[in-house]
Amino acid sequence: MKDKMKTLFDYIKNVCESDLDRIINFVIGIISVSQHLSDRPNCPYCHSSKVIKYGHANGKQRFFCHECEKTYLHSTGTLTAHSHFSRSVWADFIHDTLTGESLDSSAENLGFSHQTAFNMRHKVLMALQDMLEKEPVLLSGITELDETFVLDCYKGKEVPAEANRNARKHGAKAAKRGISNEYIAICTGIQRDGKAMAETINRAKPSSEELCEIFGTHICGDALVLTDGLRSYNRLEAVTGCTVLDVKHEGNKKLLNLNLVNSLHSFIKETYNYYRGVATKYINRYNALFSIAFRCAGGLAASLFDSLCNIDGCYWHGVHDIRNYQLVIL
Repeated sequence: MKDKMKTLFDYIKNVCESDLDRIINFVIGIISVSQHLSDRPNCPYCHSSKVIKYGHANGKQRFFCHECEKTYLHSTGTLTAHSHFSRSVWADFIHDTLTGESLDSSAENLGFSHQTAFNMRHKVLMALQDMLEKEPVLLSGITELDETFVLDCYKGKEVPAEANRNARKHGAKAAKRGISNEYIAICTGIQRDGKAMAETINRAKPSSEELCEIFGTHICGDALVLTDGLRSYNRLEAVTGCTVLDVKHEGNKKLLNLNLVNSLHSFIKETYNYYRGVATKYINRYNALFSIAFRCAGGLAASLFDSLCNIDGCYWHGVHDIRNYQLVIL
């Protein structure tokens, strides 16, 4: 041990200041990510606290539960379960996902393949979906509702025959004018204090039934809902008890606007274009990312990492789920 420490100190003496700063920041990052680990976390299977330390598995602390007689790790049932990468790598990857880094950029910076980055990206997105289902967004006060549209996309596979169109190049326009069935509707809602949600269940303009399916359980009765005049939103008054106002009405033009939800749409479009489209079957995974990243991307990475890696969270998904879990089929 003394020889190792002497070697380390000899090495540090010859390191330039910039490299030394990088090493210090890297070590601090590892410590900050690891310091939240509980000494003896409750069993993720039966939630008992009657657990003991039970050796190590692949260098990770293992625990044994006296109630259900199962063993587990800190990562069991979490986003990082069965992963070969450390918590610090996952923390950096989540930060890249929230800030819109491309898969190739993250793969190069963190030292793994494009396919690994793809799998990790979708594990994060599925966990975000699960988190929003577990803790759904409730919109109250002044709330803006609107929809934006993106072209359908079969990225990574051939265009199916039922789509009745040829493959498009990046940046190409729809074959038909107006809002046709080539467009996927992303219905969005945002509260003036920042709570936001986005979901897709239909093509072209949404009907009143589809809007009620999306927003029916997310709007409080005391909400003042601002819309662009689409009459399908009026149905929400009867379903949720909220008040719906058209900002284009003559008496509301100078007082009310949809600036906040329009900025959310701009954020979605910019991110969508940066990714060069998103496969339609995965669109709701990215909608979860859009809504979370837009409202609190600034200081969210650390707290989000803690939430997704909480042993009681059950946010783990395997590679098999990437191709099958909650896909959008339109």
